[in-house]
Amino acid sequence: MTRLAEDLASRGYDCLTTQQAGHDTASDEEQLAFAATNSRAIVTYNIRDFAPLHQQWISTGRPHAGIVVSQQLSGRQYGVLLSRTLRLVGTLTADEMQNNLVHLERFKE
Repeated sequence: MTRLAEDLASRGYDCLTTQQAGHDTASDEEQLAFAATNSRAIVTYNIRDFAPLHQQWISTGRPHAGIVVSQQLSGRQYGVLLSRTLRLVGTLTADEMQNNLVHLERFKE
């Protein structure tokens, strides 16, 4: 995800990796809480843990700025990850991302 954050930042998007935030060893709950507190959507390959976490937050009325989940692609498929992410940020507003779990595969060409 570091490469994705760097590429998005070079295009003017405000991106922060968990390492840059000092949260690379934080739990999923802590990472989502940090993102929510800072009005940031979170991008992850970890749908298994973040889908139930999303449901838990929504059912208890805890807002978040959005969770984007993607299947993990090989390094050779990085362009696919980048193009889908660019389609997502070009399609959905921050308001539309609010409290939503978005599958990046929805933004295939």
